[in-house]
Amino acid sequence: MVQTAAVTPSLRDPLRNADFTVLVAVQCVTNVCVWVFVVAVQWTLTVSGESSTVIASVQTALAIPFLLFALPMGVWGERGAGPVLMRGALLVLAGAAAAAAVLASIGDVPPWLMLATVVAVGAGLSTITIAWQSLMPHIVGRPLAGTAAILDGASYNGARAIGPIIGGALLTATTSEALFLALGVVFAVLVVPLRSRRRVGSAMPRSSERMLPALAASTRFVWNSAWTRRLLYRLSVFGVPSSCLWALLPVIAHERLGLSSSQFGLMFGLVGFGAVVGTVAVMPIRRRITQNAFICAGSLAYAAVLAAVATVSNVVVVAVLMVVVGASWVGVQSSWMMAAHGALPTWIRARVIALMLLVFQGCQAVGALVWGALTDIVSLELAFAAAAIVMMCAGMGALVHGIVPAETISPTLDDETRSAIPLAPVVEESAPVRVTVIYHLRPGGHASFRALRRDLARARRRLGARRWTAEVGTDRVIERFDFCDVAEYRRYLSTG
Repeated sequence: MVQTAAVTPSLRDPLRNADFTVLVAVQCVTNVCVWVFVVAVQWTLTVSGESSTVIASVQTALAIPFLLFALPMGVWGERGAGPVLMRGALLVLAGAAAAAAVLASIGDVPPWLMLATVVAVGAGLSTITIAWQSLMPHIVGRPLAGTAAILDGASYNGARAIGPIIGGALLTATTSEALFLALGVVFAVLVVPLRSRRRVGSAMPRSSERMLPALAASTRFVWNSAWTRRLLYRLSVFGVPSSCLWALLPVIAHERLGLSSSQFGLMFGLVGFGAVVGTVAVMPIRRRITQNAFICAGSLAYAAVLAAVATVSNVVVVAVLMVVVGASWVGVQSSWMMAAHGALPTWIRARVIALMLLVFQGCQAVGALVWGALTDIVSLELAFAAAAIVMMCAGMGALVHGIVPAETISPTLDDETRSAIPLAPVVEESAPVRVTVIYHLRPGGHASFRALRRDLARARRRLGARRWTAEVGTDRVIERFDFCDVAEYRRYLSTG
């Protein structure tokens, strides 16, 4: 259950774990380099006179790999392959940066070729992000997982602050091909500290599920978990309007504010700076109000910035708005991850978090194209106004129908029921399993069972049951639910 006013551990506690400190540092440097890369590509396309749709497509290209790889990487992460995936992803990032350097040296290439390198960078970033999310709770332990997620979010958003500033400054001081080549070298060097931590996550439980059954189990869990569906919906209605700023900030910087590449990098970096400052600044607010109210406040602040940023021509005012939107962004984003780490059962957590990233990045990808096309068709001001209205509605919806409470997200079988369904002897591990549970009803128990029938069925299916039936007699209920094989049944019994 997600607590609305729980005591939060100190932000220093996860940093006492050496493995966490090293890996989060690698994450931070990787993200800095990714944002240097993204800013360099965005600005190159902007000054070359490409349309708003093409410029916005950089964010889409970065998000597409999350749609393709999020769930498979989540399954591989549960198999303990996190460190290997992270090392491989860094090599992919190095290759993408080298390819971008070659394209930049050629010059006058079709924009889709440069966007293809962004897709490759997105593939590396998505793999590292999901592998890290699967490792993190096992490195620091579940009690500190929520706090570690806040620090991880601060690292990610700190990279958003530093990366664009470095990227803008280096674009002014050197050529784009030299910049891309340097990024490739840094990505390759980052493999070294990961090799020294090869045993990280070796103690985490390994999932033996095959890929397709694992993906089917994820779908079944989400379909039968109203809370998870609500969380994914809240991610979506925040993700679509929030993408407007990320996709069209280069257009505002170049056309409305007349900024140079270094000034654009600084403006972009102020969003990340606001996110880092907001990580600490909003903690007292988070402790004093409910999670739903906190998400609502962050969404409304983001909506106010969207409404103002496309009509304001004063650079200083826009800079202040970037800090505000950064704090709002990290506050809402960290709320999703804290809720997921605190509420999801261990066996499915990595896959659902991967699905969260898939949904959010998908909304960012679609939203970027929508807002870019709307800008080309109508105007920049109307595109931002529409995004602000959608975000305001999302904020009010979060207050009324938010992500708290989550009492039924991780159903735990009571001791009496557990003892009623022992693992019977089986001939083959691949044999199907049928579980039968008999409930003896007290007087008036029929009404109570009817009220709980739907929740009970969904709880069994969330934990892996394929079929579920209940026969109601005069004084008892016979519940039956089936599993595909013994391995699924063992996972069911271990859930709690």
